[in-house]
Amino acid sequence: MGRKSYVEHTAVTVQDIDWSVRFFVQVFGMSVTRQKENHGHLSQVWLDGGIQLVASPDDPAVGRPHHLGIVVQDFSAVRRDMLRWEGVHPMEGKPEKWLQLPDGLVLEKGNRGRGSFGSTDSVSMNPGHYGCLSPSSPDK
Repeated sequence: MGRKSYVEHTAVTVQDIDWSVRFFVQVFGMSVTRQKENHGHLSQVWLDGGIQLVASPDDPAVGRPHHLGIVVQDFSAVRRDMLRWEGVHPMEGKPEKWLQLPDGLVLEKGNRGRGSFGSTDSVSMNPGHYGCLSPSSPDK
């Protein structure tokens, strides 16, 4: 095949996104690189190191992978090749970069460099939301 790809980020569902962000920032020294709100509530946070936290407070599958973001060299060719595999299908209502494997694993493809997934149109670029944290106990 000759083309190379790599995982750009891993998204994980979390029950309490504020607690999770404080944990990764305070314990591992990670920084918030992007965040997104939905109806005035924090819904997604991207941390350096390739972790995306997705708020999912009412999901029984919380703590499980949400999707893998994979950088590919040739977006169209990889999409075409993926769709040739039995059971791989586009996700209804999602852009063409989203495909689902037969076991439910969701892949987000991009052909740009690290950290460039997603649109900044709907993302708050205010890392200050967590930039001034004071130490607090893990249980809030």
